[in-house]
Amino acid sequence: MADQPLKAHFSETVEIPDGRKVRVMAYPDGSIRFRVDGLPYVLTEAYLSGNPEKNQAIIKLSPGKQGSSASYNYVEWLESKARD
Repeated sequence: MADQPLKAHFSETVEIPDGRKVRVMAYPDGSIRFRVDGLPYVLTEAYLSGNPEKNQAIIKLSPGKQGSSASYNYVEWLESKARD
């Protein structure tokens, strides 16, 4: 039988000021998953080994085309939405 996916033992959704939602899930094996509204996103920063002195890892997602061929730029979209 194939391994069954782990069920999250912690899940929290946060709404950020512009209305997008970020969901953080933690699993019994120590893994963490993030689910973010408002696609597309680009991984623009990742320090997965973190800062040993602070025992932290950093992951940054940026919206739109910043550094990639994502389909549109979220900042431009927000600006055009504000003009309407």
